[in-house]
Amino acid sequence: MKPPNHHGPTSPTFAAELLAARADLTLADSIGLALRAHRRRMRMSQRTYAQFRDWPRALVSRLESQAGRATLAMVEKALAPTGYALAVVALPEPGSEERVQLVDPSHWPRTELLARVRGGSRRFPGHRDTRQVSSPPWWWWDRESTFALSVEPHWYCPQAPPSADDLATEEDQAPGDHSPEAA
Repeated sequence: MKPPNHHGPTSPTFAAELLAARADLTLADSIGLALRAHRRRMRMSQRTYAQFRDWPRALVSRLESQAGRATLAMVEKALAPTGYALAVVALPEPGSEERVQLVDPSHWPRTELLARVRGGSRRFPGHRDTRQVSSPPWWWWDRESTFALSVEPHWYCPQAPPSADDLATEEDQAPGDHSPEAA
């Protein structure tokens, strides 16, 4: 009598289901799974984990099942001690053979990281090119250089001159009429 042929799986592998589940995984699902993995490593129930983190038990349940409804700050706080973190990745062009890549801080231009309006209260407009200047632009010399407390700008975001279409639109408007219908 020959022994039975045991080539191949003897129980269902659920391979197709696993591939489908991975394909359908959302960011919110991944956050919930990261929290569950941390809780599992610590061998804690949701109730014990909530006490450990000094959270309501309902928050643990909500973060594990519906993290997409939480604020970004709450998700960052929840993930901080888990060994997981959110990250920004650069997606490849459609049809490309490249892989998703983690965005390194050196990816961002220096103007995005450093350039602020004088006083540092905000960034320059994102749709314009910002430049570092070694000498203030003409408008500073013309309008502000004689003020006692005026500070020279280190960054400049030149405005493009108005196009002929912009000038024609302004002439068509009645004085003081800045409504969208007039434009």
